[in-house]
Amino acid sequence: MVAGFPQLLKSSRPNDNLVQEAVRMHERGIDGILLLGMGGSAIAGEICKAYLHDETTTPILSVRDYTLPKFINESWVTIAVSYSGNTEETLSAFREALVRGSSTIAFTAGGALKEEAGGTPVHNLSPGFQPRAALPMILSGLLPILETLAGLETTDLDTVSADIEDVSSLWSGMPTTPSDLAKMAKDAVPLFIGWKHLIPVAYRARCQMNENAKKMAFSSELPEASHNEIEGTASCAKTPFLPIFLRSKEEDNRTQARIEATIDIFLANGCSPVNLDLELPSRIHECLGYTHFLDSMSVELAEILGVDSIQVERITELKKKLENET
Repeated sequence: MVAGFPQLLKSSRPNDNLVQEAVRMHERGIDGILLLGMGGSAIAGEICKAYLHDETTTPILSVRDYTLPKFINESWVTIAVSYSGNTEETLSAFREALVRGSSTIAFTAGGALKEEAGGTPVHNLSPGFQPRAALPMILSGLLPILETLAGLETTDLDTVSADIEDVSSLWSGMPTTPSDLAKMAKDAVPLFIGWKHLIPVAYRARCQMNENAKKMAFSSELPEASHNEIEGTASCAKTPFLPIFLRSKEEDNRTQARIEATIDIFLANGCSPVNLDLELPSRIHECLGYTHFLDSMSVELAEILGVDSIQVERITELKKKLENET
């Protein structure tokens, strides 16, 4: 599934009816867009939101919970993303959006979300994937809909897909490969550190370590981390952390100086941070190229640790416990 990431980026374009509905919503005027989702179904929206942050004047918010903020009303568009269609938090929030009269769109491969959609436009996702593996498929449909709702020009994901596939073929010749990172993380706790549009990418990497490699990992964001978390580097000598800084071509001089100073402090306190720079050409390439690279790291680490990267026994156990209590 990880190897097929670039192809999935062009696998699930929204149909003309859904695009036209999004155009009509935009032309009517909207106060904002609310994204609903949990886990692997939510991260595509987080990446889209970060990618569009500096482009759109339409607020894009996200909720990973059972309820909506009080201000969500008929002037908002609510997009529910649940690959399975049965995510209880997403279903609860989606039902609340319908009651409030919010315009709604659903992204799903089936389940209760599709059954309850009613007049809600539905973008049908291909079944048979793990939700986390479906990220590029979800994004290939979600990003153009968000851009249409916001009145923006749509991103050429076909070209981005081809570029990312070309870049991935060159990984083996890079100074640090996904396999190299996996080996470094074998006996350490990965800490993925992102800035701006790479913040959700760092979060995604953390989740992939959790689910694929069955390993605790954490993510952090700059510049916030340099106002608090940096004090925690005092424990680096006792705890084997592996800080991985995701670097961007968009860093301004002040941001570069802050990141370099933060790296120096990690080094001085006994950590061995990784300065990961894939040298990708644009913001969308960085969002998706780093995601693909770090997804591959997580699978490599699963192989090193001898664990099944597909099964999620503890998540399944939790769901069963909750079912028994209802």
